[in-house]
Amino acid sequence: MNQILEYKKIPYVSPEQILPLFTASEDLPTVIVGKTTIKEVINELQEQTLYFDLVQFLAHALPVREALLWAYLCVSRRNNTWNQSQMACLSACKQWIFSPSEEGRRRCELFANRLELQCAPSWLAQGIFWNGSGSIVSPELPSVLPDPKLYAKASSGAINMAAALPEWDGQKEYYQQAITIATNIANGGLGDV
Repeated sequence: MNQILEYKKIPYVSPEQILPLFTASEDLPTVIVGKTTIKEVINELQEQTLYFDLVQFLAHALPVREALLWAYLCVSRRNNTWNQSQMACLSACKQWIFSPSEEGRRRCELFANRLELQCAPSWLAQGIFWNGSGSIVSPELPSVLPDPKLYAKASSGAINMAAALPEWDGQKEYYQQAITIATNIANGGLGDV
């Protein structure tokens, strides 16, 4: 199957376009030597259980809304660990993902600030605030747009943080589910796997 058709939501044609967009672990360059397609990189990182790098790779490969949807679905898999404020944050994130608005984006900013980026839901909210659709400074100031890939850094941060904190023994299964969700989204699905 042609890679471009297989991952129709990923706008890149080679891993070399994605890899410079994030800071990888020291192991990544040696692990992906000779891998020339996005699928080969995804498969190799998954096989080597380099999930932290794989999450970063996929978050930077996916378009904005898809990356944020992916992060929301992954972070929501840990709903039994989030407190009331974190659940309210996730609710605000879900609302923006499925019905984006400036008001919703600013509400996510408030949650990110209130939760002080100390949990996965707050990083997801920060990613939504940094999505590129509006200014990242106070509304009364001249507009300042975020770096184009800040949303991806926050999305991957939310997913990786949810994998690790609060501590649990389901990390490997969580990552495997996360990758299945990401590839479903990359293939045009809504991550409902």
